[in-house]
Amino acid sequence: MITNERQYKITKAALSELVNAIEQFSLSKEAAEIGSSTLAKTQLQAMESERTQLTEQLEEYDALRSGLIDGLLAKSLSELPTTLIKARIVKGWSQRELAEALELKEQQVQRYEAEKYASASFRRLLEVAAALSLEVSESVRLSASGGRSEDLQKADKFDWGKFPLREMYKRNWFEDFAGSMTDAEMNRELLIENFLSRVWRQPLQAFHKKHERIDTRTDEYSLVAWECRVLRLADRIKIEGSYNRERLTGNWLSGLVRLSADQNGPQLARTYLAKMGIALVLEPHLPQTYLDGAMLMSVDKRPVIGMTLRYDRLDNFWFVLLHELAHLILHSESKKYVRFFDDLEVEGDRVEAEADEFAGEALLPEDIWTKSVTRYVRSAQSVNQLAKRLGIGPWVIAGRIRNESEDYTILRELVGTGEARKQFPEVHFGQ
Repeated sequence: MITNERQYKITKAALSELVNAIEQFSLSKEAAEIGSSTLAKTQLQAMESERTQLTEQLEEYDALRSGLIDGLLAKSLSELPTTLIKARIVKGWSQRELAEALELKEQQVQRYEAEKYASASFRRLLEVAAALSLEVSESVRLSASGGRSEDLQKADKFDWGKFPLREMYKRNWFEDFAGSMTDAEMNRELLIENFLSRVWRQPLQAFHKKHERIDTRTDEYSLVAWECRVLRLADRIKIEGSYNRERLTGNWLSGLVRLSADQNGPQLARTYLAKMGIALVLEPHLPQTYLDGAMLMSVDKRPVIGMTLRYDRLDNFWFVLLHELAHLILHSESKKYVRFFDDLEVEGDRVEAEADEFAGEALLPEDIWTKSVTRYVRSAQSVNQLAKRLGIGPWVIAGRIRNESEDYTILRELVGTGEARKQFPEVHFGQ
């Protein structure tokens, strides 16, 4: 959402550049450069999707500041922060003018709106509403089927009792704490707040600007704890290069995929990514998270790919890795989401479908796969021959066959079972 004139100008300029890029985009030229027509189409689709989002943001801001809107409605408490921002724009006030009315610094209002009032108390929200001449009714209704994420975003503060303290203690995540489990229970709030604050200035930020493809049984508090752990581990990884989205070319991606032919490919991939300024972190999932991977951004805006290796197979490693890279390449610059969480056994939306298609195409181009007899013969000999010809790991092809046929009893010997986790001996997978 655009909240001020500066963002409006930046978004308008970004849209203009994007429109020019789309007009100059040549499918045939891009396909020839990266060796895949499907991948080139996916990139164009992502650009067009981004154009639609930017256009909608500009149109919304234009409508708000035009003064033609005379009524705003927040259907729930979770919508109140966004309604407050819209009300300020409709009123014709700048962030500075609202700050003056509240006797705050302009930077504080900017911070509030940037995080959609995540750190503001309910009392502060009411003060903002009063300054904007908004009426807030005190209507409360209990719901027996309220959504899990929505409940958390409505919360005025964390329920510290819901964090998986025992599991976090067992995994030695409280590294500076030398007490017993009983001591940890007695200091639960202090321990967890300190654990989170090393990543987020305001812990409630952990529940915003994220895209989830997860099981409905997933525990949000466990997911937040896992994310925080991954980001803290990412800070310890030595990164040789600085991240630049423009360097993630088709040739670079092909170089990454070729590493799959090596038995130690996952290790090599971590080094390969680090040279591009991307941290790869392995951390087993917590109970009740059902997670395969995530694409995150560190505090200093460095990409971090987190993987759980809950399925210890090489075919799984490579698909999850490319899926998260797809989010980085296709979706991370939209500003709508900066973090992506994926359980790849769950059906995804359009964003996830794009990432699935990108990953599949990068690993095994569709124009090659559709013409290959291996797709139908499904023998170990045929898989190995095609893998050798393409310079990729046979597990990539075997995994594709098993997934397409939905028959996971075939080609078991070729998917690299038990070969992924052991390449990261520093990680304790609980076995």
